[in-house]
Amino acid sequence: MKSVILGTAGHVDHGKTALIEALTGTNTDRWEEERRRGITIDIGFAGLDTGDDDLEISVVDVPGHEDFVKNMLAGASGVDLLLLVVAADEGPMPQTREHLWIARLLGVERGVAAISKSDLVDSEWRELVRESVAEELERVLGASDWPVLPVSAVSGEGLAELRAAILDGARATRARADDDLFRLPVDRSFSVRGVGTVVTGTIWSGRVEVGSEIRCLPGASVARVRGLQVHGRECAVARAGQRAALALVGLERSQLGRGHTLVCDPVWRETRYLDARLQVVPDSPRMLKHWQRVRLHLGTAETMARVVLYGRDRLEPGSSALVQLRLEGPITARAGDRFVIRFYSPVTTIGGGVVLDPWGRRRGRLSGAAEADLQALAQAQGRERLRLAISGFDEGAAPDELAVRAGESPSTIDVQLRDLEAEGALRRVRDRWFGEDILAAARDSLLDMLAAGHDRDPGARGLSLESLRSAAGRPSGLVDAALADLERLGLVLIDGSLAALAEHVPQLAPARQAAADAAGRRIREAGLAPPTVKELAAELGVPGEELLPALKFLAERGQLVAVTADLYLTPDALSEAKQRVRGVLGQGGVASPSQLREALGVSRKYLIPLLEYLDASGFTRRTPDGRVLRDPA
Repeated sequence: MKSVILGTAGHVDHGKTALIEALTGTNTDRWEEERRRGITIDIGFAGLDTGDDDLEISVVDVPGHEDFVKNMLAGASGVDLLLLVVAADEGPMPQTREHLWIARLLGVERGVAAISKSDLVDSEWRELVRESVAEELERVLGASDWPVLPVSAVSGEGLAELRAAILDGARATRARADDDLFRLPVDRSFSVRGVGTVVTGTIWSGRVEVGSEIRCLPGASVARVRGLQVHGRECAVARAGQRAALALVGLERSQLGRGHTLVCDPVWRETRYLDARLQVVPDSPRMLKHWQRVRLHLGTAETMARVVLYGRDRLEPGSSALVQLRLEGPITARAGDRFVIRFYSPVTTIGGGVVLDPWGRRRGRLSGAAEADLQALAQAQGRERLRLAISGFDEGAAPDELAVRAGESPSTIDVQLRDLEAEGALRRVRDRWFGEDILAAARDSLLDMLAAGHDRDPGARGLSLESLRSAAGRPSGLVDAALADLERLGLVLIDGSLAALAEHVPQLAPARQAAADAAGRRIREAGLAPPTVKELAAELGVPGEELLPALKFLAERGQLVAVTADLYLTPDALSEAKQRVRGVLGQGGVASPSQLREALGVSRKYLIPLLEYLDASGFTRRTPDGRVLRDPA
């Protein structure tokens, strides 16, 4: 079944609510004050019987008074089809035009214009009003094919024609996919005895089921869906495009309300920075200045924000530009979301636009390259937009993150990812996707790191993979993939846990080579009781930080063995130590440390490190009775 949201628009007292009641049988004025004053203050709701099992229409009736445009904006979010109402005895008025601009800014493409109260005027006046309405539609929307129909909620004139036009418009709107991430901006919350907390709203995307766990953003509140209603009917599942009421377990009425957003998927998160394309409407009474404080309306949320203009200090009415919106309160957004901004005071509509990046980074002035990237993102569609969206993720992106940042359903993202991978533009690394530009930057960075490491210590065979992963400041999976690329290209050699540039030949500087030669001779002469690194450095008059790389260089070439970080032996001395230990432990023997010290002829200073090395290397094994050979044969 296709679900469509029909929203009203128009000046105060032009008969929107009366017309909806005539079409649906429901008076959408819920509050006593509304009925007493005869004007709509808050948004109201009704269901329109379509007579078609494959089509359902939910009606959102909005206030027309200028004092309640804030509430009108909350109701207009998520509208698929607009019903513009203009009274025949007054014609288009200020809120007529403002509501039309809001509808355009929010991306409403289809609608029907009703000339209400047509029974109060003669046919000639009615035709003049019809022409005025057509001119307003063309002025705001450009070429428009919206039907303009005279109606009367009192006499019933034109209601059948209006109903038919609404059904035609609803069938022509683009259906929303429910194989998407669930999101519902909350427009009402209240408590029902015996049920608990109930929230209502239009499901913008995805679906929700009874029993689903949901999160309420902003914040970290979690709840479970106890029950669902659509058009007052209990149901097990509610889908995109439907107005739904959710009974929640785990949340109090005081914890959420209009402006909050219900989501299921963990990928959704709050944001305070939106990169966007902004248009100032031609009717704006003032220009928009850099760093202007404005009211931002997105979904049912309202928050204050500062407008950062790039490359200019003002934006004239009728102009558009790339901007960053820095929000004073967190909201939930997605690429492609439409928004409206209004002046802080006096409260009038400035304009609106579309979110390009819902997780923008705080920016100062844009460089030429950054501005070009943002311009490209604003103009891109489909796979190209996805490629640009991924390029902003230095940490890589999971498909559901891309569904938010590119503004597409996960199923669409999956197809686009496979296509871009086949083109060589993207690559999957473990469970995240990276642009080839990010991989290229990682490869260049690793080459620089290896070159710098070789310069610091030319005698080392290479840098440890662990140190590279740590120093790279990038996901370890990305580092490993970049290293694998470099190895495949023949630029890097990986040997065990070390990596080096392919052309790197370990060699010591002359001064360090002299220290290495002297240290090697001294250690050979000392046999099983060589000086420690500190003692050796003092004997040779070489700083310890200079001597240690030289010793490691000899160890890497098999000329020395590092028993500990502070103690080195020659391979011959170590072989002699093993022979003496085997002489004591041969044929399944067991020996205590004191017995082994006597056999080795060393002090405890050398005994303990040597025995621990032999244990660690698998030559001996420590038991409660003493040490034994691991392989006595």
